[in-house]
Amino acid sequence: MSPQKPISSISTCKDIVQCAFSLNDFEVEVFRSAFKQGPMRADELADLMGVERSKVYRALQKLLSCGMCIRETRSLEKGGYYHVYSTIDRDVLSSKIERCIGEWNERMRDAMARFDERSANDIV
Repeated sequence: MSPQKPISSISTCKDIVQCAFSLNDFEVEVFRSAFKQGPMRADELADLMGVERSKVYRALQKLLSCGMCIRETRSLEKGGYYHVYSTIDRDVLSSKIERCIGEWNERMRDAMARFDERSANDIV
């Protein structure tokens, strides 16, 4: 796992999304591709991106867990099923990020309110 970027170096939308949802570069690329292409199966997305299906599937699972992706189950005519993945709208993503930033800001304010000599001794 790569180290988190310092807050001072976060300057792009990609940086914000990665920080807010703890995503790596590949997971962001999967989101970006799925957003551009629209609903599709994991194997179709993997073929489009030129990477292994299992790798795309793991990224989609992460995107599902943080609410950036939606999975729809569809039935096959002769029995069985498959999943189609789509991303949330840009406005919904923006709202999620704003909420995440607000919650983080509140936690930092609470931590700073408790920051005293005893807490400072934990660091130095």
